[in-house]
Amino acid sequence: MVQSKQQQKLQALVNAGRLESIPFDAGIFTEQTNSCSLFRSDAIFLIEKDSVQGAFSVAYTYMRKSATLLLAVRQVRPTARGGHRVISDVLAFEPQLPKQLVIDYEKLREKRNKVEYPSAFVEDVDIALINRCIAIGDLLLAAAQRTVSS
Repeated sequence: MVQSKQQQKLQALVNAGRLESIPFDAGIFTEQTNSCSLFRSDAIFLIEKDSVQGAFSVAYTYMRKSATLLLAVRQVRPTARGGHRVISDVLAFEPQLPKQLVIDYEKLREKRNKVEYPSAFVEDVDIALINRCIAIGDLLLAAAQRTVSS
């Protein structure tokens, strides 16, 4: 069977130990879709309560979980070795995603690391960053749902 370039790139990441192959499970997909929706709602709730740092962390989690769902549709998931970074790598060769979304995802991943693991001072976050996490999460979740539906 001939593999697409995307499948070849995914397989290379599996071979490198940054991703692992998993079977697609529609039940888990639905469960995780519902979980994503809760993280999205929680982020908005935290914005309304002026908990900007908390809202950013939760919005980032929503974005990451949505991305991980898209990977699950491709029958892969990140390993500890691949971490959050491999998600950006996989998104980069998703044909349906705009390049800017992938660039923003990676910048938000880096910002999240600075917020979660401060070296000297806590990084500033604002509503625009939170809203971008939510917007990217919405796009990734929709892409995963479209892929399952087709």
